[in-house]
Amino acid sequence: MKKRVGIITICKVNNYGAELQAFATQKVINQCGYNAEIIDYIYYKNWRFKDTDISRPFIPMTAKGKMMYWLKYRCINWIVDVLLPVFCLAEKKRKKRYAKFHSLMDFSQPFYSMKDLYKGKCIYDIYVTGSDQVWNPVASSSIEPYFLTFAPKENRKISYASSFGVSELSSNLQKVYRNLLNNFDVIGVREQSGVDLVKNLCNKEVHLVADPTLLLNFKDWQPYMKDYPNMPLKYVLIYQLSSSSKLVEQAINLGKEIGCPVYRICKRSYRNEENKCIINIKDAGPQEFISLISKASFVVTNSFHGTAFSVNFNTPFYVVLSKKKKNNSRIESILEKLHIEDRIIYDDEDVLKKSSLLSDYEDELNELRNQSISYLKNNLDK
Repeated sequence: MKKRVGIITICKVNNYGAELQAFATQKVINQCGYNAEIIDYIYYKNWRFKDTDISRPFIPMTAKGKMMYWLKYRCINWIVDVLLPVFCLAEKKRKKRYAKFHSLMDFSQPFYSMKDLYKGKCIYDIYVTGSDQVWNPVASSSIEPYFLTFAPKENRKISYASSFGVSELSSNLQKVYRNLLNNFDVIGVREQSGVDLVKNLCNKEVHLVADPTLLLNFKDWQPYMKDYPNMPLKYVLIYQLSSSSKLVEQAINLGKEIGCPVYRICKRSYRNEENKCIINIKDAGPQEFISLISKASFVVTNSFHGTAFSVNFNTPFYVVLSKKKKNNSRIESILEKLHIEDRIIYDDEDVLKKSSLLSDYEDELNELRNQSISYLKNNLDK
């Protein structure tokens, strides 16, 4: 009988990267010969999440912070989830497509609070903390579950591509993190800054591994792609997580050069930027997202997963970064590792780059993929 693996990560948050990395983690662990299940611990930003006395955040919130927390995550998110699909066709389609993608994954029973999770019966042979910023100290709820403190002490505990989301921790948090990290048998993180943090905090074995989405190649992803309707054969595609006039300018310029329209995958169905030169796609699901990237003539993005899938599918791309942002390291490090740093445009640069094919990085990507899968399989098999 196959051993059962429980994965805790950030999922069901209406975010392409989060859903796709969770899917990939489960898929790869299953390919390693295990029976993986995602522990359906509802993320605190979901209006259904129940705050309890044990789920207080690591960094206490001010009175104003608490008020904004309840307004944003309990009130506004309820409106978006429950009321918006009634009046907004794009949100209704988007929600349906996300639900269809989730049906491809195996989930445990839902846990709506930290107390429910700790009292629940999540019985697995091995426990894994997955990717995303699961260890970010500025989360507005306790992140202890992502250190697997709910799992039996005697069971094996692994982290894969987990992220702190920060490059340093305050002195008062270092002791907290040191104790929590010691709960793991082995630690895999997705950024070099995470490797450095773990080494400074404890003596645990730590590895730098690839984002889970890169562990599946194009052929692995292809069966899960869904064509977005009425797309032309040639198009420039934008996927941006933050506003950037430079990014938009670069995309429009490429569209003119190549002679094709510019589309934008919107990160939500409402309150999106409008531009007469850009066609907004507001209702794509994760499967449409990867299909749109795979078939684009060119991608222009400032998202890590926009970058990662362009790399994975060998789609020509540029990533436009702001030097003011402190979270560029994940994108910069993967491109440096593959020797394609020329795909980066910083938003303070005057020049707009012409379309060009990617240099050959297949061997480097395969090596990174194989090393990361070996890390996961070897530590599951112990």
